[in-house]
Amino acid sequence: MSLYKFLLTKDQMKLVVNSMVISCLDYCNCLYYGVAERLLNQLQIIQNSAAKLVSGKYKYDHVGDDLHNLHWLQVKKRIIFKIALLSYKAINGLAPIYIQDMFSYSYQGYTPRLLIPSMNTRFGQRSFSFIGPKLFNSLPNHITSAPSIDLFKKRLKTYLFELSISETMNLTK
Repeated sequence: MSLYKFLLTKDQMKLVVNSMVISCLDYCNCLYYGVAERLLNQLQIIQNSAAKLVSGKYKYDHVGDDLHNLHWLQVKKRIIFKIALLSYKAINGLAPIYIQDMFSYSYQGYTPRLLIPSMNTRFGQRSFSFIGPKLFNSLPNHITSAPSIDLFKKRLKTYLFELSISETMNLTK
């Protein structure tokens, strides 16, 4: 890909990288929740390399604010974004029935809260039926009560951009 970076504009390169690299990072990335830190770091290196390619930097240049300028969330935050988005879709009837059936609700006023099932194993605590409700309940009310999916995505992405990595990991504890 780096051989072609001089032939393409920045927008064209971003389109190619999004379709070939970022889509692979996003594929089933809910499964990455709870994996070893070193595996997430390897995925972050791939994303950083893609950001360098799009921004025209060389191999050993520092990434800096490139991810932010491209409006790309870091890998850990992307995982949380996808889990929260799928949970929102399930609550609002936009997800398949089998995903909607994973959640139980309780209402506190007008705000739906998801009931977190009890899991005895570490692998059970990595499952979507456990982490989805836990993560969704930890989000601020102005995000979870968004009337449309587009507004939910916008608010959630803005919220995650503002969080540090340590605050992001505290969302699910």
